[in-house]
Amino acid sequence: MELLIGILCGAALSLFFSFGPAFFSLIQNSINYGFRKGVAFVIGIAASDVMIVFLMLTVLKNMDMSATLHNVYVATIGAIAIAGFGIYTFRRKALTANVEGSGQKRFRAEENVRGRQMMLHGFLLNSINPTIWIWWVTIITFLSAEMDLSSTERYTFFAGLLLANMSVDILKCRLSSMMQSWFTAKVLNVFNKVTGTILIGIAIYIFVSMILYQTNDDIRQKRQESEAQGTRIIQTLHDHMNRDSSSTKRADDTLYLE
Repeated sequence: MELLIGILCGAALSLFFSFGPAFFSLIQNSINYGFRKGVAFVIGIAASDVMIVFLMLTVLKNMDMSATLHNVYVATIGAIAIAGFGIYTFRRKALTANVEGSGQKRFRAEENVRGRQMMLHGFLLNSINPTIWIWWVTIITFLSAEMDLSSTERYTFFAGLLLANMSVDILKCRLSSMMQSWFTAKVLNVFNKVTGTILIGIAIYIFVSMILYQTNDDIRQKRQESEAQGTRIIQTLHDHMNRDSSSTKRADDTLYLE
């Protein structure tokens, strides 16, 4: 049951709450390098998520990670690193290849980029984002405080959630790589600049929002409510699944008694 709930929650959260730096970089890298390199990037993101969840459930479970992650200095380090990725993406130039019978230059994927480089890219980009850590802390805190799950059930839930999250990211990667044929080198250069600008914008947002979080009570409350949105999906699915399970059990018991 917890595995199924985790899979459903992971798919829902990945579809509706994953529009951060990793999402935009996933699309950009899948278009630039193709499906296989994009999958390597996704594996790096997944490895980062597994590491964060494992640390939160074990080594860091007794620490007040929410206060630590909302620290302005932590946000500053993360924002600078994400901005660095954004500047690199903004400055990236597409490799070109002449197409016979066409005056346009198509771009060609960079073959010298290895899969392990893409994995490291995905791992670092996801790991340095403080909002990712806050997101996982919020979910884990909610599970510990509101849902009566045993240790085994908790690990089973997160196994399903992480598996579904990675599967949806691979689907995004496939859809993005299919758009390669739409891009000329000129269009891809513009797309790289747009993606880089978005990453820089996210970095600025992280930095500014953390400062406002520390100085403005209303913004702090709204931020906390926003961070809890993902837990509402988990609660709704968990209650719905348990209700259906209980109804089925009662029906089976009635048939048995008859």
